[in-house]
Amino acid sequence: TFTLRLPLTLTIAKLLIATVGPIVIALPSDSIEEIVVPKGDQMQKSGTKRFLLWRGQMLPTYTMSDLLEYNCPVRETTPSKALVYVPTPEDWALPLVVMRREQQAFALEIDRVITEQELVIKPFGKALAAPSYTYGCTILGDGSLIPVIDGNALLEQFLAQSQEETQPRTLSHILEATTKKKSSVNRTQTPAKTAPIPTILIVDDSTGLRRTLAMTLQKAGYRVLQARDGQEALEQLRQSSKVQMIICDIEMPNMNGFEFLGQRRQDPQLSKIPIAMLTSRSSEKHQRLAMHLGANAYFTKPYIEQYFIGKIKKIIEQSKSEV
Repeated sequence: TFTLRLPLTLTIAKLLIATVGPIVIALPSDSIEEIVVPKGDQMQKSGTKRFLLWRGQMLPTYTMSDLLEYNCPVRETTPSKALVYVPTPEDWALPLVVMRREQQAFALEIDRVITEQELVIKPFGKALAAPSYTYGCTILGDGSLIPVIDGNALLEQFLAQSQEETQPRTLSHILEATTKKKSSVNRTQTPAKTAPIPTILIVDDSTGLRRTLAMTLQKAGYRVLQARDGQEALEQLRQSSKVQMIICDIEMPNMNGFEFLGQRRQDPQLSKIPIAMLTSRSSEKHQRLAMHLGANAYFTKPYIEQYFIGKIKKIIEQSKSEV
């Protein structure tokens, strides 16, 4: 007998299927706080900006069709037979998808909610220059391909491209400004202190795996940075002191995982950051070499999500206790 390991970067996730104009998209359900059909008094305006009153908070609201840009017209096609549209009253407002980035929330306006299904997310191939805000695509029962969108990344890209000086450049800035506005009205209230969110750096030359793993980690409550190889990872680490954990592949161009471990070991500050290797190389010699070079853990692809996240959490907690 023999064991065959296939390093497939596939993820099964519960997805919300929705329409934005003529486009059908999918959003990971775990990234959604709530779907709101706003009433008149829930929507407020400040100049050209819109806000949703949600659970006592004023959330910046954006139209998703404005965020999704295409360089060519979208051809009209026959609707997928796998999608069953549920009619809604004509007097209803367009639905809003409330999402959260770290400890802050925002709302995206879509045209129609269709259904929620558990589907497979498959990364795009290297031949396709996919937008940075996509996790990959999913396939419906009739063979239709639908892009899976990272709402946080989409909004960040939109704000970064904005040239208006009066508009905050990042989601963090606009939400921070909203928070300050609210706190000035409620000065008597003491803001609750929240624990800092751990930051994890993913180092892998596979764009699809980075996105899939980033989605898994963000779902577990972590902030994620990404690097394509060891050299890019070193540059990011020397620019940011917030990284508390590194997850690294072995086979990468420019600087592979073993070379990165060697460089990390020579730097007194970087050597304090725990690192876990995530690779398709399952042989004992690769594992021994990685541990000899200072790796804290060694995982093989494909990984079991629940077990993997549990180990990562344990490593980060142990690292904090040693500081």
